[in-house]
Amino acid sequence: MNKNERIKADKDGLDVHDALMRAAREGWESLDDADTARLKWYGLYPHNTKDGFFMLRTKVVQGVLSADQAAVMASIAEDFGRGIIDCTTRQCFQIHWITLDDVPEIFRRLDACGLTTTGACGDIVRNVVGCTLAGIAHDQIVDGAATADALHEHFLGNRLYSNLPRKFKISVTGCAEDCARGLINDVALSGAIHPDGTRGFNLRVGGGLSSHPRFARALDVFVSPQETPEVIEGVVAMFRDSDENRQKRGKARIKFLVDAMGPEDFRAEVERRVGRELRHAAPQQPDMLGHDHIGVTQQADGEHSAVGFCVPVGRLRAAQLAELARLAREFASTPEVRLTHQQNVLLPNIPDDRVEELMGTELAQQLSPRPTLFTRGMQSCTGKEFCGLAKVYTKERAKEISAFLDEHVTPNGHGEDFRLHFAGCSSSCAQHQIADIGIEGVLKKVEGEFVEAMDIRIGGRLGPDPRFGEHVIRKVPHWDLNETLLRIFTVYETNHAEGETFRTFAARTPADWWTEQLTPEEVGA
Repeated sequence: MNKNERIKADKDGLDVHDALMRAAREGWESLDDADTARLKWYGLYPHNTKDGFFMLRTKVVQGVLSADQAAVMASIAEDFGRGIIDCTTRQCFQIHWITLDDVPEIFRRLDACGLTTTGACGDIVRNVVGCTLAGIAHDQIVDGAATADALHEHFLGNRLYSNLPRKFKISVTGCAEDCARGLINDVALSGAIHPDGTRGFNLRVGGGLSSHPRFARALDVFVSPQETPEVIEGVVAMFRDSDENRQKRGKARIKFLVDAMGPEDFRAEVERRVGRELRHAAPQQPDMLGHDHIGVTQQADGEHSAVGFCVPVGRLRAAQLAELARLAREFASTPEVRLTHQQNVLLPNIPDDRVEELMGTELAQQLSPRPTLFTRGMQSCTGKEFCGLAKVYTKERAKEISAFLDEHVTPNGHGEDFRLHFAGCSSSCAQHQIADIGIEGVLKKVEGEFVEAMDIRIGGRLGPDPRFGEHVIRKVPHWDLNETLLRIFTVYETNHAEGETFRTFAARTPADWWTEQLTPEEVGA
């Protein structure tokens, strides 16, 4: 039994609450290493400096907050997190610089407004993600938000599923676009209409990134919203009970169980656990691209719009979040703030005749609904600033990269939804394998010293024909990164066909061709 499994076997992660409250009174040093690891079950990670500061993650189901909840999050970031709050790729909030003595007050504020950190981290069912426009989009097939809420409530604090081999991620979308990045989740529920007329979801299982990326595989299963909690419980129970998944931490995700069993046997076992035959999948043709919802989107009622604001590298000032909450109250018929999969924010329910007024506010100048190409496309993880796994610093570097490219590259057919993702390590919190250009932080030895460097992938994408980006050049020292990226765009601009986007061009050009184009010629060669 490995160290992580021993920690969970000795005490359930949810049982660390008393030790956490004691540490809030007596100091973080009173926690042993095992209980420090268990704090993840309540959304707390120690900073990599291990000096008493923590990151706190709060669940936001499908990224939907009331204006009041957004204001509470802003107050927590202002009072306890040095005025900064990060948006994640799973529609959550993260606040750094938290000390444990402040946790009781933070939990009190969250509980009072209906938010929680329980299960935000740890080997447990994580935040349920979905379409940012759930319930208000013009192309909704089924109410994905209601199903996401039902799954959240079903697994929240549920001790039957609080000791899983690793984290477990669920995506639910009821819209025709299937924009919730289901392909890279452990479970993906995608809106569909069964031939018998039932509106519900097709089920895919076993997606995930990191060092062994997989796209979720179809199980040929259709479930109604009413069936969903029971069926997903069966899937999670299979994962929980898989001893093989607990042998090696690096292969403890459900994607490896699907690899071993195959979709057909996996489906049969789900049916056995549920105790009945399940309907076969419904016809479905979503584009599965993962739209960012930046700008103005007309809502289904024809009278309101959603306005998506670009948050550079996903980092907000607490004052900006407070202002978003205030603007939601001033402009929206139903005041909400929503978080997207690309670390941005959206204000829905804006009467059409007030959209331009909202677009003219000071905040809209800071977080533009009409951002430049590379500021819009950049997505980054926490990086070495706080994370012990990261090899390189990401957030400020990502801002520099975006600014450099926006200055030196003229958008010319690259594609409005171009994506440039920057991850600090192979764990892929920034999802760099599905980006048009993915950057991964590594280390390189130069003159006897290790320096920050980056591996670069090209050609990742979601959609009907998904693929993971392939390495085209490795260990680019950080001082050469900007110019290397510039060469990539020069290669594209020099060689692409008329009207061909970067994504389409990358799909037809092999990795070794890119490597040949990008490898510097040796002096004197």
